[in-house]
Amino acid sequence: MPIIRNNQTEFTFNNIYYVDSLNGSDSNNGSNNSPFLTVSHAISKCSLKGDAIFAKAGTYDVTRIAGDFDSGGLWDGNKEIYFFGQKEKTIFLCDGTKHSGRDTHCIMFQNSETKAYNITFDFKIGNRNGNNYQNSICGFGGGAVKGELVNCLFKIDSLIPNFTYSNNGTSTTKFTNCVFDVKANFVGSYSGQGFTIENCVTNFTFYNEGTRKNTYSRVTFDSSYHITNYGELDLGIGVYAGSYSWAYSWGLSSTLLRANGKTFSLESIKVTHETKMTNITVPTPFVASASGHYGSGYEPYKAFNGTAINASDTWISSRNTIVGWIQIDYGASSPKIANVLELTGRNSSVLTDNVKDFNILGSNDSVNFDTLAQIRNQIDWAQVETRRFDFENDKPYRYYRIQVLDNNGYSYVAIGEILFSYEKLTLFEVPVLSTDNIINYGKVNLTNLTRPIPTELYILQDDSVSKNEQGLWTKQVNKKPLSISFN
Repeated sequence: MPIIRNNQTEFTFNNIYYVDSLNGSDSNNGSNNSPFLTVSHAISKCSLKGDAIFAKAGTYDVTRIAGDFDSGGLWDGNKEIYFFGQKEKTIFLCDGTKHSGRDTHCIMFQNSETKAYNITFDFKIGNRNGNNYQNSICGFGGGAVKGELVNCLFKIDSLIPNFTYSNNGTSTTKFTNCVFDVKANFVGSYSGQGFTIENCVTNFTFYNEGTRKNTYSRVTFDSSYHITNYGELDLGIGVYAGSYSWAYSWGLSSTLLRANGKTFSLESIKVTHETKMTNITVPTPFVASASGHYGSGYEPYKAFNGTAINASDTWISSRNTIVGWIQIDYGASSPKIANVLELTGRNSSVLTDNVKDFNILGSNDSVNFDTLAQIRNQIDWAQVETRRFDFENDKPYRYYRIQVLDNNGYSYVAIGEILFSYEKLTLFEVPVLSTDNIINYGKVNLTNLTRPIPTELYILQDDSVSKNEQGLWTKQVNKKPLSISFN
């Protein structure tokens, strides 16, 4: 199956359609060597699920002209599509001056699994500065916008920038490590404010709505959108931070070493085990369960639904109960390897219901559990704060359980969101350091560097160590050491 590699992450698809605004043609077959010309044509070729579109460097007019409320920008046709751009060089034009509809929008994803990475959106609203619902970033007639935008830049010429307009549902769009270059402070959205902005920044001020995690306002940029008044890497904010940072080039993230005519790259790969549950057993094969819950509306699946929008979007333990557990079942045929837990607190001003002491457990029968980590003294939580916990594990488990031992003083325990993932460091050998091989990501896996590298300790008084004719102690080794040190 064809693969796109974005920094440390590999994405596998049924089909990848390439578009080239300079050299493409919609009469081509959409391959890397025979790309389409337009994004809209590539979208029409995508199946309902499992396909991706890679837009090469250039400017693409993705303006959708459909009707009074349905015109605007990037549309997925309710297909699960992954859009990829070439960092700093792929621009999607959403031009409201090209149609006369009442509203114009930039993002119009209907499918919750649609994602866009590393794209610059040039959003022009025309003369629609009168009402916020006319020019929100997300919107379309008759529904709520979904999907996710990752490490994208939004250049918006609106004087009343806002995120969403939806009278027919709550927008669940998520923006991660995005930059919003706007002309004025954000205003409140007219409706549908269920979106999330995480690790995002703007040069003016975000409005207090939606779910906001690690966001910064009044940020200054240079011409390449590097942040100049904050440490973007230290804070993990903006398009040059995060897993899909613009700081990396496509292909191998970095060449670390050349030795004996060979080239090597050290790379980090992350697999996120997203669940996005809408009920205790939906979607299949996931099953969320717990030792108990507070009542209707606080079921355990709320901690695995991918959001923490408000105080009700959470799992809460049984009344007057602190000790208990919550777990996810990934299904009999799909156990997962996890060594990272991201735990988000409840989106509430009550902070003492957050966990303080807990264990991370793994099982393949929901009866016998292995203890993977013991986490203690998690105090001073902020509202809807996310904390990351790394632990050692290379074994797949069907069930992962959070065993709560204590909280921060309230009469019950609340968890807003639970997300497991797996990360590893691997050393790759690049067969030939050529443009073609970098594009195709050819490599040979030498070793999983997550595991410890064995060391050898030699004692000079050992009988196996001898003295040579120069009076130096010597030791014959059968492997080339990575380093030698003396004590």
